[in-house]
Amino acid sequence: MDVTQHGPVAILQSTVNTALNHPLLSLLATLILVCVYTRIASGIRYSAAISNLSQSSTGPKTVPILPYWIPWLGHGISFVSGGTSFLTREARSLGQNGSIYALSMANSTHNVVTSPSIARQILIDRNSPITMEPFVYHTMKTFWDDHGSIKAVEPNALWNNIHGVLTGMLRESFVTTAIKGTVQRVEERTWNLVSGSESPVDQSSWERLANVEIISKGSNDDSFVAEASLFPLLRYFVGNIATDVLFGHNFIENYPDIMQDLFEMDSRFNLFLAGTPSWIPGMASASMARERIINAVLDHHDAYFKYVEGQDPGPRWSDMSDVSTVIADRAIEFRKAGSAPRGWATGNGAILWAMNINANPVIFWMVRYIYSDPTLLEEVRREVALYVRIKNATDNGLPIKEAPRLDIDIAALWTKCPLLKGAFFETMRLEAASMSYKMVEEDFVVTESEQDARMLGKNEAQSYLLRKGELICIPHGVHQSDEKYFRDPERFDPRRFWAKDVEKDNSGGEDVRVEYGTMKVWGGGKQMCKGKTFAEREVVLFAAAIVMQWDMVPVGNGGKWVHPGRKVGAGAVTPVKDVRVRLSRREAW
Repeated sequence: MDVTQHGPVAILQSTVNTALNHPLLSLLATLILVCVYTRIASGIRYSAAISNLSQSSTGPKTVPILPYWIPWLGHGISFVSGGTSFLTREARSLGQNGSIYALSMANSTHNVVTSPSIARQILIDRNSPITMEPFVYHTMKTFWDDHGSIKAVEPNALWNNIHGVLTGMLRESFVTTAIKGTVQRVEERTWNLVSGSESPVDQSSWERLANVEIISKGSNDDSFVAEASLFPLLRYFVGNIATDVLFGHNFIENYPDIMQDLFEMDSRFNLFLAGTPSWIPGMASASMARERIINAVLDHHDAYFKYVEGQDPGPRWSDMSDVSTVIADRAIEFRKAGSAPRGWATGNGAILWAMNINANPVIFWMVRYIYSDPTLLEEVRREVALYVRIKNATDNGLPIKEAPRLDIDIAALWTKCPLLKGAFFETMRLEAASMSYKMVEEDFVVTESEQDARMLGKNEAQSYLLRKGELICIPHGVHQSDEKYFRDPERFDPRRFWAKDVEKDNSGGEDVRVEYGTMKVWGGGKQMCKGKTFAEREVVLFAAAIVMQWDMVPVGNGGKWVHPGRKVGAGAVTPVKDVRVRLSRREAW
């Protein structure tokens, strides 16, 4: 029957009857209509903002919010699932309007900054009214499940006394002391990155996790060829040493699986941050790993407090003298501030996490890039050879001889090896797509530089108004892959960050400076990553030691190094596919 012949009342009655008889269909239709309306309304608002940008009127512009379909949630699903790839795609599609744009997520505005000059103003200018405190509280609540214990700490104690301990990590005096223990362990253990033991029982934890297999034995006990999965081999080797340096050797002895728990928890970072409950499929194991980490740090800190008070911490904690000052001082400051135990456990657990999720994968990627280019490998080895030497152990007269060790000059690796340092910077550009997140505390205006405007094809630089309560997201990976700033951005070029004095010799060496330029992968200003200085030395240290001590070639792919793909996480990306390699020791150079 044609209801249009019966007037408005009949049409309304028919609609009501249909809705009552088919409630699910009606609900679906309503949802579709709401989404269509949301898309049309947000599209009109976006078009108006873009039109305003094209006008030459004076005064700051409103940042355009991209159109979206789903009310309240907005771009949330695309952001969580796509990360830097999604943000890069949107920035490129905007053309000359891509220096800053906004997303709507959870009923809040997120300003995405891709222009280096605007990012620099936000990160470096100490007068900019921005804060990252809400993001820290959110991360501790959702990712670390701190039960509100961090936010409950008196703000002055938290952001001055406790957080101030981390600020000291940027000082060269701290780095010199802290890196010394790392250097000693790298000198001693790199020889046994792969031990040569065939039985998993006799292998180290990182060898077992990397499925090390001895393929052939040589003419002496130290000569062999082994196969291993390179990423877990290096990730857990580095993690073992870093954890030892931070928390002391008793911690890693008592909790040998702590690194596995850390990376299991990290694998669900974005889902935790989005508030995904632990009962959702795939979240249970990460949630249990998180609790094991928190309990391990609680156990460690309980023992440490007894140690500093002159009490017996028990046989499992026989030597706590090597706990780093960062962990020790923060634990003490947490307790002084009256924090709940879960506060200091999650607060210092976060330091352990942050020191491993970035440096460990970067070391893997850097090593992979160097070995994948035979010419670069030879050049790096020639450059580093003066500062990484092998020392054979003196004859002790015993049947079992001590293993050789390395002698490393870490200061020279950082200041006198521009090719090694350049390879590190280029690895960071390609594989460390970090994000800086801030909240706007008061309305303020940001302005792009004339140079950035010209690169986008604009006639003049523009200013934008950021409003109180809005969020700022600076996805560094968007800039790091931008061909306007980095020619042929997919190519690995270790000399890309070289800056030479034209009045001096151009052949390299000490006259070459290696500079980050427009890349701000560590953030900047008062909220710069506090582990930056230590992490920089750590990465070049491990990479140089491994490159000098080991030969390796890929297994499969016709003996060629093939990029394994990128899996996005909280820190540096991790490989999608396994990278199986064949290793043998270099016994002299």
